[in-house]
Amino acid sequence: MVRLDKFLCDCGKGSRSQVKSLVRAGLVTVNGDVAKDPERKVGTGDQVCLNNEVCRYRPFAYFMLHKPADVVSATVDNTADTVLSLLKGVTDKGLFPVGRLDIDTTGLLLITNDGELGHRLTSPKRHVDKAYLVKIRSPLSDQDLRLLE
Repeated sequence: MVRLDKFLCDCGKGSRSQVKSLVRAGLVTVNGDVAKDPERKVGTGDQVCLNNEVCRYRPFAYFMLHKPADVVSATVDNTADTVLSLLKGVTDKGLFPVGRLDIDTTGLLLITNDGELGHRLTSPKRHVDKAYLVKIRSPLSDQDLRLLE
């Protein structure tokens, strides 16, 4: 069981004060009845709606994204678009990219709010293999190959 206002916040419907205002305005229903108390407890069997739209709680979110060039693998950046800015309409809280791709690098990137999974995939102790395809402008010398290996 969780408080209604926390449930709505976790669903990405606003800050705690914003969702309390929504409840008090009569815009939230629980199992078809208008909710009056933002501190009311709701559980997994309850249907919570905001403006007649069902609110679905999910503790973790997972997105696979093909990161384009000129976008940074970060949650916030003052100079460039971030991978999170590409997820239009996604309101899940705490999302972060798992790992990093340089700004000019393209490829698959996992975005989640599952910190344990993110750590398991990026921790050097876990030895999770990654594959990279590199395009070069000119052939590599034997010395260049040794450096890369």
